[in-house]
Amino acid sequence: MLVCAQHTLFLHSQFSRQNGQRSINGSLEGKNLRDMDDVGQGDPYAQVWLDKREHKFQTEARSGTSSPVWDRIFHYNVNGQSELHIRIMDSDVFTDDEIGCAKVPLEEIYRNYYNDFWVKLPDHLGRVNGEIRLVLEFMPC
Repeated sequence: MLVCAQHTLFLHSQFSRQNGQRSINGSLEGKNLRDMDDVGQGDPYAQVWLDKREHKFQTEARSGTSSPVWDRIFHYNVNGQSELHIRIMDSDVFTDDEIGCAKVPLEEIYRNYYNDFWVKLPDHLGRVNGEIRLVLEFMPC
């Protein structure tokens, strides 16, 4: 079971064990995300991937909020990858803006099987543009 803000997300055992692979399941939310729009409020969405950016998980944009809760679970089969990549974007009509990105080491998740924590979200200049809460669960085969 994953808990994110006021929402409880249930994981089913067949979801991660159906092919005998080790896997990581997770959910995320944000708080105090920087508004990248000149007019109106931001529309943040998240991208998550392990080692290949082309296999990234992407949430829907949450309109008009700096503290989005994405009611989605991401799932990756793992084979010793050392970090999880997160990028938070602000959806715009023409070009989406990057709010910030982070790399999360996975060794503690592998060791403890579960972790619920906040990650600061720096931009390319090192300014903190908010935080992302990750709830990760490791399922060994």
